[in-house]
Amino acid sequence: MAAIFLYPKIDKIIGSPNPYIFNFQKALAENHRVVNANAPNRGILSFFIHFNNAELFILNWPETIPEKKFGGVQKRLFSLFLWMAKKFSKRIVWVLHNKGSHHKGENEVTRDMFNRLMRSSDYIITHSNAGKDFVAVDYPDALSKVHVIPHPFTQKLGNYQADEKKYDFLIWGSIFPYKGIDIFLKYLQTSPELNKARVLIIGRCSDQDYKSKILSILPESADYKDELLSLEEIANYSNQSRFTLFTYKSQTVISSGSLVDSIRMGAIVLGPDHGAFKDMGNLAFMRTFKDFDDIPKIIEGFDPADERIEADRNTFMKQNSWHNFVQKIEKITGI
Repeated sequence: MAAIFLYPKIDKIIGSPNPYIFNFQKALAENHRVVNANAPNRGILSFFIHFNNAELFILNWPETIPEKKFGGVQKRLFSLFLWMAKKFSKRIVWVLHNKGSHHKGENEVTRDMFNRLMRSSDYIITHSNAGKDFVAVDYPDALSKVHVIPHPFTQKLGNYQADEKKYDFLIWGSIFPYKGIDIFLKYLQTSPELNKARVLIIGRCSDQDYKSKILSILPESADYKDELLSLEEIANYSNQSRFTLFTYKSQTVISSGSLVDSIRMGAIVLGPDHGAFKDMGNLAFMRTFKDFDDIPKIIEGFDPADERIEADRNTFMKQNSWHNFVQKIEKITGI
């Protein structure tokens, strides 16, 4: 049994249907002690409060620390933690979820955080081969630390039903510019094959300018629900849709919690030929495109009666359970 510090500490879900840390903590707790599991969230100070009690630190999204309140101070404290971890032989697992900041883009502060984490981490876990390729190109000295493990799954929320659908495309999740939804809507206006496509967009958009932009180009055949729905409610809309579409234009994306939940819902996923989407491209429930012009041909060639759809889904989810994910980390780290 190992003593593990899991970052970030989340006390409760607020406005997010993706309980990654909760599932991670639950799976770790089967055989290990998560030292900050029942402790109040003290942010960056938690690294020091639990420092002596932990032997392994598992970090998720630490590169975003400078983007938080008093980010400059927090970054300096985190750098102190990295120095202490090395001095006192504490081991660090960095779960590399993204290749940069979705919202800040390429910037000096984020790059500096990546430089520090690449040097200081003992192990780097990433959820797609795109993460490993990124390290190979930008940080070749750290490549030996990298281990690719697909994003883990909890239980299914539904199966694909080959019946009549109300919508052609479902796009769901928090609405941000990096997801490229506006670019897809503009494409629909010029596509003779898809200009009448029935599109449902579900998700909150905190950027009012971007929301106005989406509404201004929303086709008559599309609907936008600016709502925060439960996964069960979204699964109902997924069942009414031919495809769940991911329009990501950002190359920082490695994997996606929304992708994982869409697979759980029984969706046929249509996404960019990049990251975890590309890794799953050979599975019957996944279709990938290099650009939007590929989509009409993909739709034309899709067979909703393909028996491999649910067979592939069941096998992939079973292989990549949270229990198996932690077992792989145990093997990598020797805990």
